[in-house]
Amino acid sequence: MLQGTNQFNLLVLLLYLMLLGCVFVINKYRIILPNYFVYGIIVYLFYLSIGFFNNHDNSLVDIKFQVFGFIFYFCVINLKFNFIKLLFQINLIVFILFVMLFFNLIPNIWNDNTFGQGGRVYGPSIISFNLLLFYYLLTRKTFDKKLVLAAILGLVYIALTSNFMNLVIFLLLVILLSFDFRKLFRPVYIFSTLFFLIGLFLYLNSPYVPELISNKLEYVFKPWEYGSFKTRIDDFNQVVANEDFGFFKQLFGEGFGTSSQIYRYNPISVSLSRTFSFQEIDNGFYYLYHRGGWSLLVIFIVSHLYLLLKINNIKAKMGFFIFVFFTCLLSIHYFNYYYYLLIPFFILNRKIVQNSNTE
Repeated sequence: MLQGTNQFNLLVLLLYLMLLGCVFVINKYRIILPNYFVYGIIVYLFYLSIGFFNNHDNSLVDIKFQVFGFIFYFCVINLKFNFIKLLFQINLIVFILFVMLFFNLIPNIWNDNTFGQGGRVYGPSIISFNLLLFYYLLTRKTFDKKLVLAAILGLVYIALTSNFMNLVIFLLLVILLSFDFRKLFRPVYIFSTLFFLIGLFLYLNSPYVPELISNKLEYVFKPWEYGSFKTRIDDFNQVVANEDFGFFKQLFGEGFGTSSQIYRYNPISVSLSRTFSFQEIDNGFYYLYHRGGWSLLVIFIVSHLYLLLKINNIKAKMGFFIFVFFTCLLSIHYFNYYYYLLIPFFILNRKIVQNSNTE
């Protein structure tokens, strides 16, 4: 719940140290350490050493996410518990938290302001339901009552956050899970799909749609016109134009701990125009290139192609691609939200996870 908060970094670290202690005590110091995990640490330490060599300012803002991520994944592969039950519980907790934040019933520890532009509510990570959808695709499970209820709760808090990226992933994964492509051209599927689309169209054009959603609907078919997307494009073009990478940096990047600076021009009030320093612009692919150049970007692509080959059904392959591509295209959450590490964990440890979920 506390990931992404700066003021609680020490508390997060203490909680992780407690979790590590639990791992060693429960397993009686018999731990699992897969080769790929060791290789990941070696690769990370190489690019981290480049970052230390470049002596970046305030480097811990970036480095803390990788350190917490390694600890999280180590604990996940060494603790046996019902991951899917936990994700359902997290989904419910996140829903309750956002409702309470919306009605100002609790203080907001995730952001200085609870409400952003257009009434967007700031709060904890909102990807637990999308992870549930991916797990259902991976294990060939179909919609059940629990997932339908979780979908309703997930859709509510995704709407409250007005997060276009996660909404797109949500809808695409629901479509993949809902449709049986082998039966797609049967009359019952064609007519039911047609009625659903007509009903959805009528609802979206009715006065019952929340203003927060209706304001963004005009961008569904023209996403390049969406203000947030335009900002991402402008930021990307600016950092690429300003970078002065020689051959070494093109190949190995600036190392972990670096950050990006963006100049934001305010046409309404020029005096408010200023330079912003970010952990990274909202593009996961550039995040990798900035830290590790083409070499780290190639390692990322090859490792994910390997994960793609480990998936044994076409729907899950498509879901995996959708999850990774859209997340990295529109954010850096794939690298600083620890929950995303459950995606490779589910793929590489599918049998263990399924057994844990049936116990």
